[in-house]
Amino acid sequence: MDGAKSSAPAGQTPSNRVAKANRKTVAARYNIKVLRGLEKALLKDPEANLCDLLSSSYPQQLKSFKEADARPSKTPRPLPTHDIRSRLHGTDPATIARELSPELQDLLGHYDQLSEAVIKLLDESEVLYKSPWAASCMVFRVSDGIVAKVTLEEHITTEYRTLSYLQEHLPRFPAPRLHGVIRIGRYGLLFTSFVSGLDLEKVWPRLDDVQKRSISTQLDKLLIDLRSLPFPPNTPLGGVGGQGCKDGRRGIRISPKPILDVSQFEDFIFTGSKTASHMYTRFLRSLMPASPAKVVFTHGDIRPANIMVRQDEEGSWTVVSIIDWESSGFYPEYWECVKMTNNLTPRDGDDWYLLLPESLSPRQFPVQWLIDRIWDRNLENS
Repeated sequence: MDGAKSSAPAGQTPSNRVAKANRKTVAARYNIKVLRGLEKALLKDPEANLCDLLSSSYPQQLKSFKEADARPSKTPRPLPTHDIRSRLHGTDPATIARELSPELQDLLGHYDQLSEAVIKLLDESEVLYKSPWAASCMVFRVSDGIVAKVTLEEHITTEYRTLSYLQEHLPRFPAPRLHGVIRIGRYGLLFTSFVSGLDLEKVWPRLDDVQKRSISTQLDKLLIDLRSLPFPPNTPLGGVGGQGCKDGRRGIRISPKPILDVSQFEDFIFTGSKTASHMYTRFLRSLMPASPAKVVFTHGDIRPANIMVRQDEEGSWTVVSIIDWESSGFYPEYWECVKMTNNLTPRDGDDWYLLLPESLSPRQFPVQWLIDRIWDRNLENS
């Protein structure tokens, strides 16, 4: 059978074909942002009136963005210095550090310079998170299903290794799935799956007591599963890829040599002060329990901002993912509860600390927890 020939002039889309939608125009990205705002609003109130949620300026805004898209493109305006993208340059050497998923490869398309393709992708993406510290870490939604975490390369390694380890050894655990790693200059870009939902930090203040306790119970079960991962014999503590032990407070200390048991880990913690006397350090150290703690798999930064939740049609909230695994690895069993209260201050009024998952509550490890609270004020990274 003869194929039908198009009568459309060269360079034009035939009338019987659908032109591929361009999701990267200013107007398209504006609509996507509006749509995501509506989605978040409907998660809070499924019966909300959509007309009330849309800004009265929406039609005019969309029209102006469409007109801007129709004008010839200009040189992009410079990014502010607190935006990590301002630190990335098309001339920087770029390499694929970990295999890219087919979905991410499709997003990047065909390119002559990998760095230019990545920078263009980030420029067209939605900012999901920006670190309070200038240009140290940002997270972008680069497509409907993929996010990119951009930070110094050494911070990416532990998180990538952990997510890979979880996919192999605890595949049902709700953590982001990997899409690859790209290195540009000093920076690493960790691509993972986008998790639909809200972070618990935003949701917690409006939950009732029953809902809060439900979240705490769910977290308890998940973290018990995480802690059930066996500690491989003859393996150093810390990151599963041999990245060493980290003690993150205001700053991060990293062990300068491999730590092979809990006693060596506590040596590392109790050598972190430049002001405490040798006698005072020995005195506090002598109060630690004599029996060595077990070594278990630890997230290292469990807090509401790193817990993603979603509400169902009946109004119940479910933990759908735990994110941000930079501080994870095998650590003493009390370490998770110490890190969960890093941000607790005497003036804090957040009842999150009263409803911590039971198996990780400081009530389970009161001596280690209290000693760390006293020792914390002496540490150089505190």
